[in-house]
Amino acid sequence: MNGDGTQNEPIQDQHSQSDEDKVAGILAQVEADLAGHSEPQVLEALRERFADAGHTVSDEALQDHARRIVGLDPNAFSGKTL
Repeated sequence: MNGDGTQNEPIQDQHSQSDEDKVAGILAQVEADLAGHSEPQVLEALRERFADAGHTVSDEALQDHARRIVGLDPNAFSGKTL
């Protein structure tokens, strides 16, 4: 903010989280959204969300997470057809 009380620049890092917390949050969201969906769908979503967050994750780790998420029981939201 400047002297007159107006904000004229973005506020950075309002809610700083550790990388582990960010990764856990991404995985939890994909689990909630896509549990029980096809592996290609889950893998694509994981790649996109990690890229959007600026995280580099190995293909092996992404595939492991995708397989685990595919095997989860869908909830009311993830059971909807995309």
